[in-house]
Amino acid sequence: MQTTLITGANRGIGLEHARQALAAGDQVIACCRQPERATELKALSGTFGDRLTVSSLDVTSDHSVDQLQAALAGVPIDILINNAGYMGQRSWQADDASQQFGSIDFDQWRQAMEVNLYAPMRMVAALQPNLALGHRKLVVMMSSDLASIAGNTMGGTHGYRTSKTALNMLTRGLAIDLGKEGISVVALSPGWTKTDMGGENAIWDVAESVRRQREVIAGMGPDHSGCFFNLLGEELPW
Repeated sequence: MQTTLITGANRGIGLEHARQALAAGDQVIACCRQPERATELKALSGTFGDRLTVSSLDVTSDHSVDQLQAALAGVPIDILINNAGYMGQRSWQADDASQQFGSIDFDQWRQAMEVNLYAPMRMVAALQPNLALGHRKLVVMMSSDLASIAGNTMGGTHGYRTSKTALNMLTRGLAIDLGKEGISVVALSPGWTKTDMGGENAIWDVAESVRRQREVIAGMGPDHSGCFFNLLGEELPW
């Protein structure tokens, strides 16, 4: 039985990753800021019992991450899915003024960097010993198609784009830093998915998006470390 830890597991893609990992037989550590309000997540305990652990975690807080690290001391983690993310608004809009040149909301941009870049680094640093004890030794950074510099033909969405592009660079760097320990780090785009962040006009249903992501993750290993993939398993241009 492998152990998967998921951040931002109370809704959307994170919740569905927890659901499908449990259904596949994994031990799941599902992390979110307010477990007491994560009713759908907690309801999974009724079906999967003690294979699900719901943990309180604010990925932007050193103290919160330190508490999780202490609670998990000596626990092997096979897969860390750094899923918690911040768009800056409730759903994606290409013309969102707060992320357009000339009307940038810099506070929102700083928060995007905090959640989408600094937090994943914080999590990997904290859980490196756990990953080293695991069998898969895999970190999945939840990136975005919008992170591709070569694929940017629209402009705009500067805050979110740059935070995820920076995450891709971090992925590449950590793949080098942690490769000597046998830990692989990959960036994965989940596609435009119908979540609170993606909106109702998105292409992928959440369950189908996660099903395809899991197929890609299942095949990931040292040969893929430091690379950027979509949910079809295609390598994306940086």
